[in-house]
Amino acid sequence: MGGLTSTATGLLQQVANDLPAFWTLLTTFATLTGLVFCGYGLYRAVEDQKRGESMMGAAGLFMVGIGLVNFIYFVNSATQTIGFSTGNLSTFSYTAGSGSSGTPGSSIPSFAFVILKFFGWLAAFRAFLLWSESARSGSPPGTVWRGTTHFVAGIFLININQFLGMMGSYMGG
Repeated sequence: MGGLTSTATGLLQQVANDLPAFWTLLTTFATLTGLVFCGYGLYRAVEDQKRGESMMGAAGLFMVGIGLVNFIYFVNSATQTIGFSTGNLSTFSYTAGSGSSGTPGSSIPSFAFVILKFFGWLAAFRAFLLWSESARSGSPPGTVWRGTTHFVAGIFLININQFLGMMGSYMGG
């Protein structure tokens, strides 16, 4: 019975040793798949707009793509929110030790940034749709400016974490 236990322990140790490599593969696959979904969503949106159909399917594809691209950030924020480790998944530390800095209160802003980035990508997506609409004859006036406003707001939301950090350093925070 002792040989079976040591074999099972060795097998589990090998699986634990291989998890970081698997995690890297999984996040890379999610990012690439997300980029493909975003690209196909943009393509479908333009095609649906040309035909005058609803773009809900294209918007859904784009949202799934954004979610997959941001998969690592969602998981990172979720592990911080429930108190596991510090949210650093490269160590695969799933037990909250004493003195863990990943308290639920400190991770709420992190998850809020992920949500704001998600809406930033949606605003940028909307900007491209508005610019595409403005190229057609008979588009309402101001479509280009609305698209530009969406694009600038989207870029701001995508980079809000860096922007707030920069503003904090300028203000001495």
